[in-house]
Amino acid sequence: MIRYKPLFILFVVAFFCMSVAFAAGDAAKGKEVYQKTCQKCHGADHKGNPAIAKSLKVTFHDLAGPEVQKMSDADLKKASIGPTEKKKPVKGVSPEQLDDVVSYIRSLKK
Repeated sequence: MIRYKPLFILFVVAFFCMSVAFAAGDAAKGKEVYQKTCQKCHGADHKGNPAIAKSLKVTFHDLAGPEVQKMSDADLKKASIGPTEKKKPVKGVSPEQLDDVVSYIRSLKK
């Protein structure tokens, strides 16, 4: 049994890595969803639309910045589709598209 332990550990690590890779979304598809659904508020530069920020009395964080990038994928998904205190829920985005948007946001990391 002892000589199979390293092989077992390697198998577990490989399985975990593959499951993470398959669970991740497609950043290119996420960019398309972002442009159609998110860009009007969060801007083409990912820093937020100043007029919307002023009218809602909120501060948009740069999606490439540390405040957003340190969020877990689950928290990003929740924040992306809302609702939040000032944000109405986003409709028409499938769970797969949401995974893609999160992958796109991760690809922006500075």
